[in-house]
Amino acid sequence: MPIIKRRSRKLIYAGLAGAAVAGALCTGITIYYISGYQDQHRAQRTEYEQRITELEQIQQEQQIATRVAWAPLRDIPPGHMIAEKDLMEVKLSYDGMPADLPVGKKDIAGKGVKIALSKGTPITTGMLFQEEPTPADLRHREMRAVYLPSSMKQGDMVDVRIQFPTGQDYIVLSKKKVDKLQSPAFWTTISEQEILLLSSALVDAHLHQATLYALQYVEPQLQNRAVPNYPPNAEVTRLIANNPNIVKQAERGLEIAIRELLESDLGERREGSHTQVSDMPIHSSINNSVRTPDSWSSASSLPLDPSYSAAGRAEEYNEPETRTQAKAREDADREAEQILGGTSSTSETQSTHEDQLDDELIFSSP
Repeated sequence: MPIIKRRSRKLIYAGLAGAAVAGALCTGITIYYISGYQDQHRAQRTEYEQRITELEQIQQEQQIATRVAWAPLRDIPPGHMIAEKDLMEVKLSYDGMPADLPVGKKDIAGKGVKIALSKGTPITTGMLFQEEPTPADLRHREMRAVYLPSSMKQGDMVDVRIQFPTGQDYIVLSKKKVDKLQSPAFWTTISEQEILLLSSALVDAHLHQATLYALQYVEPQLQNRAVPNYPPNAEVTRLIANNPNIVKQAERGLEIAIRELLESDLGERREGSHTQVSDMPIHSSINNSVRTPDSWSSASSLPLDPSYSAAGRAEEYNEPETRTQAKAREDADREAEQILGGTSSTSETQSTHEDQLDDELIFSSP
């Protein structure tokens, strides 16, 4: 028994020693791997920190080298006014960046665009235009005595011009926006000075068989405003001062003439004719009051002498008058006598001389 116990004790000691050695080896190996992992983790962490630092530096450099710009959130047509809700912030680098970028939204909001802008396009100050402040004397005006282009639509910019039978053509109103269109009438806004110019032009058109017509702008956002060059007639100004109702009478006469021409054109279209209005012969009743711009004869065929009267034109055209036309002419002469009732004896002598010439032309007309 003692021998067995001694052997067992040795075996136990040997097993414990082997276990201790194995444990020490495992512990050493474990410590080695843990230490290596920690070193690797520490190296990776250092590398990541360096990378983050580099990225932060690059981002700071990019922020220094970029600038805030503004772009539309949707497609914007030309002439449209931009609101703050239509804008979004974008970043642009200094390389190739436009020099005229607006600073903030307030520099863009409330302004109009000259050209069409696509979504995301950076906006520059050259693309914008500022509306002029509303003058105190600006008023809405309905116009029915102006020939309108067939292609005109609401929102167009037009010039209102006057054309005389002698070929002279002047700008009365320039770059007026068509706020509302209901052919043959349209609505726009005009100032006090423009109201006086238009009144003078209406009376001129009524007295001298001139034509008021509108012309559209091709690129209104890019084209500058034309300069009105219509000279108000001193006689017309005096007539307006003596009889303010003459403006309404002249405008009414032009409205009737335009309406008759429109109905004539519509009648021809209903009959299936495709003849253009400018190629149609003007009705005699319209011919005595107003004509389309395309219906004038060449200026070289008409004398430029201011004393050239309506009787001279009647002799040149050799147009026979009906009883209705003669009565209308008598009414016009009577109205002119009422308007010019305060003129001097020299004007009466000249009027008598013109009446004698008219009588001679009537009897000498074939």
